[in-house]
Amino acid sequence: MKTKKINLGDLIFILFYKFKGEIRGSTTLQKYIDIIRLDSELEVDVNYSPYDYGDFSQQTNDVVQVFIDNSWISKEELPFDENKKINIFKLTRKGEQIAKTLYENLLSRELDYIQIIDRFLDKSRDDIMSFSYFWYPKTTIYSKIKQEIFNKSNILSLLDGELETEYNSIKETGKTIKEFIKESWKF
Repeated sequence: MKTKKINLGDLIFILFYKFKGEIRGSTTLQKYIDIIRLDSELEVDVNYSPYDYGDFSQQTNDVVQVFIDNSWISKEELPFDENKKINIFKLTRKGEQIAKTLYENLLSRELDYIQIIDRFLDKSRDDIMSFSYFWYPKTTIYSKIKQEIFNKSNILSLLDGELETEYNSIKETGKTIKEFIKESWKF
């Protein structure tokens, strides 16, 4: 059961603060929020549904646009891979003040709830996607890239601490990771 409700806009500011004022990519931000929503005690006031790259929330994009419109964050589009672009979002000075105030006013218990995201502070977008797809396979049912993600050999490089324990418990069942994931997809 979720023990604390958090406003989506507040959570986005807090995530920007945790990631030193910059988040690289809309999908990355979506994944951070989804991981907190699925794997912490926080109840985030957001609706997600499976989409092309896993769970997606239009609300998140709408909040980001409001932040841009109010000059709390800036957005820069940069080339990424072939024929693709990535949005780089950065807090402005005004946004930094808001984010810092929100972060500093969190209770220690609330800080604990968002600590799950700390394991991603130094991870690439691909690592975050791999983690999200591996641990929340039901969110990928309409994904256009799930086979590509599941075929990557680096997916298991994310395992550390409790993740390694969970992985080992899956292995003890005698099932392959692929079998376990397929079973998890069943509704």
